[in-house]
Amino acid sequence: MKYSLLATLAFCMLTGPMHAGAQSSPVESESKSTPLAENGTPIERLIAEVAKKTGRKFVVDPRVRASVILVGEEPSALTYPQFLTVLEIYGFIAVDDGGLVRILPDANMRMEPTPTITSKDTRPASECVTQIVPLKYVSAPQLVPILRPMLPQYAHLVALPSANVLIISDRFANVRRIEALARSLDTPENKPAPAKEPER
Repeated sequence: MKYSLLATLAFCMLTGPMHAGAQSSPVESESKSTPLAENGTPIERLIAEVAKKTGRKFVVDPRVRASVILVGEEPSALTYPQFLTVLEIYGFIAVDDGGLVRILPDANMRMEPTPTITSKDTRPASECVTQIVPLKYVSAPQLVPILRPMLPQYAHLVALPSANVLIISDRFANVRRIEALARSLDTPENKPAPAKEPER
């Protein structure tokens, strides 16, 4: 009886680890069924697909390297605005000078000749643009510390006090957001009080 109990325990101890080893963990099973990292598309191939579809010519900065993961969309089906969004997600910009579209790290945006737009212009949400926003009541330099935290590090926001304007360089969607905020603050209530003349 005692010998039979010991034999049963020994059998369970030997077969238990084998059974556990045969089962993969949920994390392992998920990684095997959805190997997204392994299925990424080299960004060079993505650029080539967009060039073929749009007829644009691209020159790619050597620092532009990424494996792009697209879910539910084929690289060849991307539109140009969608391509700009992909670049934004991976930290790159596209600057179109009329002949070539340069693909660069987004840290270069301040130094690039992005198109200057007006309030009436419409662009893809992720296109890099520059806009001058004139203000009527509020002092432009006062808005810079309020609005600057709402822009990414690579963007640019500066005030020109003599003309009381803001100059913004960023992606189109965020430029529109900053412009809307600036105009909502540009009210008579926020007009600086006139400086008092010194007493004589």
